[in-house]
Amino acid sequence: MAQLNPQQKKWIDDMIAKKNLNEFGDPKDTMYAGGTPLFDMMSGKSKDRYEYIVDRHPDWLPQEK
Repeated sequence: MAQLNPQQKKWIDDMIAKKNLNEFGDPKDTMYAGGTPLFDMMSGKSKDRYEYIVDRHPDWLPQEK
């Protein structure tokens, strides 16, 4: 995934607030193994929060003009 610019990150954060979701773009009552969806316990790798959100909600990514 390409690096998101500040405007794209703000757009995603606004979508989360508008839809009343948690910081990861999931329903507020979502529970995660290990406390976060950003860490894969099997591989030991972490994922950027915005990368996680865009993977789950690709339609939220505003197109650059």
